Amino acid sequence: MPAGNNSRSMLARGLGVLRTFRPGELELPLSEIARRADMPKATAHRITTELVKEGMLERGEKGLRLGMGLFLLGARVPRQLMLRDIALPHAQQLYQLTRGSAYVFIADPTGADPALVDTVRHPHRPGRRQRAEEARASEWAATGVFRAFGTGAVAHRDAPARSPEADRVRDQGFAVVRGANGVTGLAAPVLAASGTAAGALAVAGTPSGFDAGRAAAHLRAACAAVTRELRRSPALMSAV
Repeated sequence: MPAGNNSRSMLARGLGVLRTFRPGELELPLSEIARRADMPKATAHRITTELVKEGMLERGEKGLRLGMGLFLLGARVPRQLMLRDIALPHAQQLYQLTRGSAYVFIADPTGADPALVDTVRHPHRPGRRQRAEEARASEWAATGVFRAFGTGAVAHRDAPARSPEADRVRDQGFAVVRGANGVTGLAAPVLAASGTAAGALAVAGTPSGFDAGRAAAHLRAACAAVTRELRRSPALMSAV
């Protein structure tokens, strides 16, 4: 039993290291990974070395980045593939209609954290810093949506008491976040049959050419369409 507990502890720590990476972040220094994972730097070094050997992390110029092995493993997740296939055309349409970057998130069943599965944006603009701010604002907005609507039995049972902010998000059907550099991020839920959020679509942009009110209307319509497509397929609904 002690050996099993030790193995589980190391697995949890390894997953904690991987979860320190946020949308838009290409690399993280070891010291920041250790800080976010709440572990000694020596422990973080030992775990990241093992994750590099397994292809889950890679060494970059300024730190560590998520590895190709993790991408290949994640790409096999049925729920991600099915929801992405349905949501991506709507994200592409949102990109065209709103002139902002569009994102597809799925819910982490262990909590309210959004998992980014796809992005639609111009390949060359805006700059790297603005792309990171847009990704961050969209992630925060998706987090607000998942906390307001719940993300399944585990997260819903452990969710904190409802807040005025969560009630507001549920009433209006979307969450909005004002980020740095004038970036605005909006997200709306893709609902499972239970009424919890199976995923979310998000859009983000700056005031130049991006109308948040108009984007919110398009976003809600897109999420309603994805929800209808999910509910027309029992096989898909059972997966989400």
